[in-house]
Parts: sequence; structure tokens; C-alpha cells
Amino acid sequence: MRPRTTSQQHKVVISHEQDTVDIVIHVPFLKAEGLGLITWASSSVLANQLHRLDIHPAALKHNDGIKVLELGAGTGLVGISAAVIWHTNVVLTDLAPIVPGLTGNVDSNKDLLKSSQGSAMVGTLDWNAPESLFLRDHPEGLYKEITLSNATDKASVILAADTIYWEEHPRMLLTVILAWLGPGEHSRVVFTYPLRVAYIDHIRELWELLQSNGLESIDEGRIQIDGDEWEDEPLIEWCVWKWK
Repeated sequence: MRPRTTSQQHKVVISHEQDTVDIVIHVPFLKAEGLGLITWASSSVLANQLHRLDIHPAALKHNDGIKVLELGAGTGLVGISAAVIWHTNVVLTDLAPIVPGLTGNVDSNKDLLKSSQGSAMVGTLDWNAPESLFLRDHPEGLYKEITLSNATDKASVILAADTIYWEEHPRMLLTVILAWLGPGEHSRVVFTYPLRVAYIDHIRELWELLQSNGLESIDEGRIQIDGDEWEDEPLIEWCVWKWK
């Protein structure tokens, strides 16, 4: 019988001194939006870039709303890494079928999160109707739903790895970012995506939409990965945005 999950251990760089931690990720065999759920190369690249990003401490400590919001979290590698590296709370969101697996991966890394003074919560966020975010909290093992509103719970930092693979995604992502990114000079949006030929136009459209809606790119770069190891486009681009 085919196993229901596979387990992976990802080594993530957490400091400029190249210290690392091991993050355990369990990947269930399921599909969402027609794609198999795996940890994509862009997630690994972003997880390993977090330690070098210039994120102001005020964005992570003094915001009463969401400190860090991840869109399309998938297996949770990026969000869990952010909580560990930045010692803060991260809200990981994805489609409803993916949430149980995300919750399991947060639980699998709870000791690491605790020792790093980080924490993570999991929920769903509809990109077509992003006004509300539904968290699946489980204090003392009992699950309960918590609803957050973009009117009162803005995010200081938004993370998104490999979330641009449909022609509708640029406008959907813009809608979510405009709804949830908090005001202020320290707010940031961070993307990574593979430069797949089929999706270059979608990436260009996203840049144009962000620029025409009050955001600007302040840091960017490209990283070459082992395409055979990851079975993906080997050139990954990352970029950091802020309000103009």
C-alpha cells in the first residue's frame, strides 16, 4: 500500500554565521488546484534567505495585528522557518484541504519553535474574498476557529513562495496584499518564484500591478539551484517590496 505521507528534513540557515537548524516536514499525498503537494524549490530558497533580509524589529514586535502572514504556505517550510529565525508569530495560510498537513508540521516542530521563542498558527484565506482569515487554533489539543479581519489585524510582513502559476494569480495576490499589508515604512512583502518560461508574463504582470498600486521593490536577486534534485526550474528569483 502506498504510504500516506513522506517525511523530509530540511536544513535551514538561520544566521549570517551560517548556523543551521533542521526543520521536519511531513508531506501528505494529496492535490490542491491540480498540483501535487510538495516542498517546492522556491520555498527552500526563501527559507534560507530569511536570515539576511532587512526586516525591522518594530515590524515583528510592536504590531498588534499579524506579525508575519504566509500565503500559499504548502508544507509550511517558509512560515516555520520565519517563526524560528525572527523569533515571532507567523500565520500560515493555504487552501482548506492543506490545513491539516500544515497543522501537523507546525506540531512536529513545536520544540524548535518554543526554543526559538517563535510560534505559528494555521488557517485559510480566500484570495477572492480576502476580508477575513480563518485560523485553526488548538489550545490544549482542542481545535477552535478564530476569525481575523483585515480591518483590524493587518500584517507587518507577507511571505509568498511559488504562488504565481495561473494567469489569475497576479491580480488575486495584489488583492490579498492590499487587503492585509499594514501601513508604515517597515511593512514588507517578500516573494520567491522560479523563472519558468510559461509564467514569466504572470510575474511581469504582478510587478506592474504592485508598482501601480503604491509598492516598490527594494531588494532582489536570483539563486541557481540544482534543477535535477528539485525537479524544477533551476533559476529562482526573490524580491522584497515596501510601500512607496
